[in-house]
Amino acid sequence: MKILTLLLYFCKMFEITILILSVFIGSVLGQIFVNQKKLTKFLLTFSGAFFLATAVLEIFPTVYEVHDHYIGLYVLGGLFFQMIIESLSKGAEHGHVHLHKNQNYFPISIFIGLFLHSFFEGMPVMHQHSHNLLYAIFIHNIPISMVLFAALSQLKISKVYIGLFMLAFALAGPLGVLFGNTILADYHKEASAFVAGIFIHIATVILFESTDSHKFKAQKVLTVLLGFVIAYLTITLGHHHH
Repeated sequence: MKILTLLLYFCKMFEITILILSVFIGSVLGQIFVNQKKLTKFLLTFSGAFFLATAVLEIFPTVYEVHDHYIGLYVLGGLFFQMIIESLSKGAEHGHVHLHKNQNYFPISIFIGLFLHSFFEGMPVMHQHSHNLLYAIFIHNIPISMVLFAALSQLKISKVYIGLFMLAFALAGPLGVLFGNTILADYHKEASAFVAGIFIHIATVILFESTDSHKFKAQKVLTVLLGFVIAYLTITLGHHHH
């Protein structure tokens, strides 16, 4: 009975619903826009800018309220953790999933990397002054799920396996939320600082990848600016609301 009550509580949580929904939306879009690289790139750039703005405008002011220099170690720890994780996920967090079409299996390391990334990202969600961190993850999960779903669809594996992979990925964030809200509840500042480090790493890789030989790209610059402005507005409105 206790397990049933816990599951009902789990499903009722707004944060859980939003995180699962982001993967579902991404999967649907991945199916509809299978070869639309421009849309994925726009969403990734926008989410990178939103991540960076959320870390700088929302998370940093909160975690540095404690005036302890050690908190910065958690930021660096998150950054370093993301570097390690990317050796597993091969950079899937910023839209790079390269698989062979005739492959009949999905590289488990990519999945483990993405799962861990999503799990850790969810940990401080319940301890923020606004829903901005949640929205940042929601926005980022959509292009990641699009890329992941499109990559899985190219493989010679059954639709059931694809569905199970996507479901497991969808549950990674919510499990992180639950873990951060129970076991790590007393360490939410440290968890937030750690996630800020993850955000900084992902955002800088997405925004400053010099694949276009350092040319000025108006579209990218405007997308980044849009991400910054919307993040600022949602943070401001979130704080006024509280």
